Amino acid sequence: MPLDACFCAEIPVIATRVRIVVVRHAAEIPKTSNTGRIAAMALANAVLLDHGLQDQPLDLGPLVEGDARVLFPGGGAPAQGSDVRTLVVLDGSWSHVRGMRWRIPPLERVPSLGLPAPAVAPLRMRRGKSPEQLATIEAVAAALDVLGEPEPAERLRTLFSVMAVRMRDLRGFDMPPKK
Repeated sequence: MPLDACFCAEIPVIATRVRIVVVRHAAEIPKTSNTGRIAAMALANAVLLDHGLQDQPLDLGPLVEGDARVLFPGGGAPAQGSDVRTLVVLDGSWSHVRGMRWRIPPLERVPSLGLPAPAVAPLRMRRGKSPEQLATIEAVAAALDVLGEPEPAERLRTLFSVMAVRMRDLRGFDMPPKK
């Protein structure tokens, strides 16, 4: 990313009660626009793991024991805020995420956490996405709201706004207006 668009110095340290485990698909690793990585950088109680790398097995076992949920599109009902201690967030394209949910053995037995439909049209860094297809950082913010952590959620949204505007300016297209 060009230095004049860099927002690294603006990434806050955000404390959360819920531990966030971002499992990033290997195809997302080289992308400067990867919002899962940015969320993990900002969240003090987050871990970033990569899935799909040769000779590097992914061991989620100890991270998903107990009161964990997997954030999954069309997933289960929202949980009570105090019920969830660990949230596993799958980071990749929608087709990658659907496959990851079932290809990572420990996740087969972890209940899903669903999200309500977005009340506001989300910001966009890419063209052609439908409103329910959130960037990973937006999905994490929405999940934190559901789990009773609105302040960290709002700080993530603010960070994403900065990132989205910088990326949009680099790419030279207009994002839909925020409602």
